[in-house]
Amino acid sequence: MATIAASRPRTAGPRSMTTDGPLASPAPAAASAHDGAAAYAATGGERRGGRLRQEIAARATVAVLALIFNELLAFDHEAASVIRFTALIGLGVNVPYLLAVRTGRALHAQAYLRILVDVALTTGGLYGAGGLAAAPYLGVYAIVPVYAAIVFSSLAGVLAVSFATACYLVLAALQSADLVPRLAPPPAGAWPMAAFNLLILNLVGWLAALLAHAYRVSRERLAALYLELERAHDHSIQMNTQLQLATRRYVLSEVVTGVTHEVRDALQGVFGHLWLARRGGAPLPAAALDHLAQAEHACESAMRIMSTTLDMARRPEPERESVAVAEVVRRVAELKAVEFRRERIVLRVELAEPMPPVLGSSLQLQQALLNLVVNAQEELRGAVGRREITIVARPDGDRVLVDVRDNGRGIPPSVLPHLCEPFYTTKTAGTGIGLAMSAGIAESLGGSLTGDNRPEGGAAFRLTLPAATPPAPAS
Repeated sequence: MATIAASRPRTAGPRSMTTDGPLASPAPAAASAHDGAAAYAATGGERRGGRLRQEIAARATVAVLALIFNELLAFDHEAASVIRFTALIGLGVNVPYLLAVRTGRALHAQAYLRILVDVALTTGGLYGAGGLAAAPYLGVYAIVPVYAAIVFSSLAGVLAVSFATACYLVLAALQSADLVPRLAPPPAGAWPMAAFNLLILNLVGWLAALLAHAYRVSRERLAALYLELERAHDHSIQMNTQLQLATRRYVLSEVVTGVTHEVRDALQGVFGHLWLARRGGAPLPAAALDHLAQAEHACESAMRIMSTTLDMARRPEPERESVAVAEVVRRVAELKAVEFRRERIVLRVELAEPMPPVLGSSLQLQQALLNLVVNAQEELRGAVGRREITIVARPDGDRVLVDVRDNGRGIPPSVLPHLCEPFYTTKTAGTGIGLAMSAGIAESLGGSLTGDNRPEGGAAFRLTLPAATPPAPAS
């Protein structure tokens, strides 16, 4: 039997994960690639060793079976000696084969040589069984081409079946010309029987080669698809990380703005009382007036700092553009497809046609929708039974409605009033900023975000966005 020990791996090697940006260092990436290549080479060596052991075991099994049948069947002494000698050679050649493969040289040539030797040994066994008289046993040839096509290559299978056909035809022709002694007289109709069996052998060999080729092509396509899924998964993780950072900055800006506004209002009250204390009522000693002036000056400085902070924390209005809601929904579905497939969550998308665009920022709308989908995903992660998330987008008059529904446990009644409050969460590892950010984005786009429980079970969140008004025709 020929082995795949010398064949090249068909699948791509391990990928090296690197970080883009100014902080990325090429040295760890190079080391990672070197380690990955070394590990891949080691894996390829293990595979070759395993397939070589499999080939040796298969060849030894066929040789032992030939010896057993040789002793059980009533061959004459000369024929039995030829078959026995051929089977013993088949057992013995495994040792030099193993030593040759361990040299690591010309592995492909070694594999093809083993194929030819196996076919030659099979021809020797058939000669011992009678040569042309062994026409009924030509099916034994099929072992080598089928095995070679499956575990080595389609070309190896074609080579094996072609060489087997040529060997047997040469043997039969030499016997017919009395150039090679006949160990058994051929029966009547031996040539038609041999021709028919050789035809069947070639059909089996070529069919095995075609099926093996189709299998390898499908395996390569599957490996390519798997790599594409991995890249999409990596991209979704990167996008999630960026969205989480943007969410935290957004909520932190909200908190800073709110706290600063409240402190500035309090300082304005203090400043007013200081002004009245200095200018109203009975005259105060000069020292007290000096202290009040210093306190008033400090309040003025603090209020200037608060005003500057408010100006810096105030979010600039994003550039408004016409956004296709359907494209945003599809993009979110693609980003989560790999995770949902791994977690066995069914994602259904229902888009009404035609769908009017909305006026806003595509990235912001994607952030808001992705937060809602992630929220539903986290709710379903520990659920039992069918887990399903549905995204429905449809027009409603001059608005566009985007619903995100799940079939989880729903929202506790005590939580409903606090759904969009920053930092309010019932999850152990939650931050309480996802829904708050989505609500803020919806408000900045002139819409709203609401959430409630579904009558059939589960939660439903609705983004209501104003449809983009078409530009007025030029007069």
